[in-house]
Amino acid sequence: MLSSRVISTLNPVLVVSQGLRWAGIIPPYHDTHPYQVQVFSRDPLVLHVDSFLSSDEIAHVLKISEGKYETSSVYSSDDVSVNLKARVSESAIVPRDDVVRRIEKRAARLMGWRGNHTHLQPLKVQRYGVGGFYTFHYDWDGLVDDGNRATTFMIYLVADCTGGGTNFPRLPMPEDTRWCSVIECEEGRDGYEGVTFKPVSGSAVYWENIYPNGTLHPGVRHASLPVKSGVKVGLNIWSWDDAWRKPEEVDA
Repeated sequence: MLSSRVISTLNPVLVVSQGLRWAGIIPPYHDTHPYQVQVFSRDPLVLHVDSFLSSDEIAHVLKISEGKYETSSVYSSDDVSVNLKARVSESAIVPRDDVVRRIEKRAARLMGWRGNHTHLQPLKVQRYGVGGFYTFHYDWDGLVDDGNRATTFMIYLVADCTGGGTNFPRLPMPEDTRWCSVIECEEGRDGYEGVTFKPVSGSAVYWENIYPNGTLHPGVRHASLPVKSGVKVGLNIWSWDDAWRKPEEVDA
């Protein structure tokens, strides 16, 4: 394991500024669940979070989502449609209760707020069976002028599968082989470029979609790779920045 240091902050920007690669997080007094943040990349900011959810929280989210799944859609700024060439999965909006609110607060504190113009979108569970996938895409929308997804939390709830990793083709592979505990290394990359995070139940991948100046980050293009066997279930937590405006283009 890479060197670890326990810190009291829940803002990933401060984790990065301190130059830490691994940091144990002490939650506030009202949230006693511990987890560990690993800084994978600083540009774009990508974190891997070990044990972000407890087994009881995972079981609860899965239970309250049952019966609510629908065929997943593909979204654009002016259209919502089912496109089985781009995405094969089932999605469910997670009903809000005390457990879900606790998860939301935990995620919001780690994300670090950008003022009262940022809020969480409804939590959504994604279920992938054999052959399920989501082709390469961005979570930000480049066709809108105001408001956009600022950050993404992708949490693995069920990882009883082969395949199904989360691939970032524009992230460079790290030289430190200790990262191979959470990413696919040579024998498991299946010809994909970049970095593929392994599905591990309870763990999460967090990334920032937008540069501080408002520019949409091209480095966070990603895909949910096809599930070869078994089932994968993920939980998405997105933050939306109402104050975001498309930066003006500057002539060269």
